[in-house]
Amino acid sequence: MTNKSMSSAALHALVAQQCRSLRDSAISSGSASPVFRTYVDGKLGVPEEAASLNGGMVVYKFSSLAQAANWALTECQKRSPVSSGNFRKSWALLVNGKVWPALDDIPQGAEVWIVNTTPYSRKIEVGGMKIRVPPGIVEAVRQSVQRKFPAVAVTRAFKALAGGRDARGNPVPYILKQAGTASGISYDKKAKSWNRKHPAYKSNRSDRQAGEQLLYPTLILTEKGF
Repeated sequence: MTNKSMSSAALHALVAQQCRSLRDSAISSGSASPVFRTYVDGKLGVPEEAASLNGGMVVYKFSSLAQAANWALTECQKRSPVSSGNFRKSWALLVNGKVWPALDDIPQGAEVWIVNTTPYSRKIEVGGMKIRVPPGIVEAVRQSVQRKFPAVAVTRAFKALAGGRDARGNPVPYILKQAGTASGISYDKKAKSWNRKHPAYKSNRSDRQAGEQLLYPTLILTEKGF
C-alpha cells in the first residue's frame, strides 16, 4: 500500500475495493446480512475511498433484523395447521405498520410485526381452539428467534390492525359479533393432548365484547441498539 509509484487516489481506491471485497465475501458466505450501514472514520454513509490511510477505519454494521424476520415468518408458516391452508396463507409481515413485500430489504432500525390475520388466530394462539398442532405458535417462534438471533429483540403482544384483507379476502380487522368465549380448553404439553379445565363461559373482558375489534397475536422484532 505504500508503493511510491502509486498516487494517493490510487491507494485510496485500492483500500476501498479491498474493504468492499471483504464485505461482499462475508455476505455471499452467509455469515453477514446483505443489509448494513457503512461507517468511514466514524462517519455514516461516507464512501470507503475517503478513509484515512494513516489509522483510518472502515466499519460495516450488519443488520440481523431482515434475516430474523424472514426466518421467523417461515417458522410461523411451518408450525401452522394445514387442514385448509387458510391459516398458513394468512401470515403477514409489516414494517413500521405497512405490509412489506420485499423481505430482504427491511431497513435497519425498523419495527417488524409478524401477524396472522385470520379471525381465529387468537384462539389458536391461546389454546382456545383444538387444532392438529400445539397452540402458542407465536410464543414458540418468539423463543426460537431469541435463541437464534441474539442481536434482535423479540416480544409477543396482542395488537390491533388498521386494515387489509386476510387470505380469504375478508376484511381486517375482524369485529367481534358477540362476546368472546373462554372455552376452558387447554393443551397439555407433557401429555401432548387437549383437556378441558372448566366449562365454557362468556368473557367479561372489555376488549372481548361484541363490537370490539379482534386483537391479533403479533411477533414484534426490533434491532438491539436502535
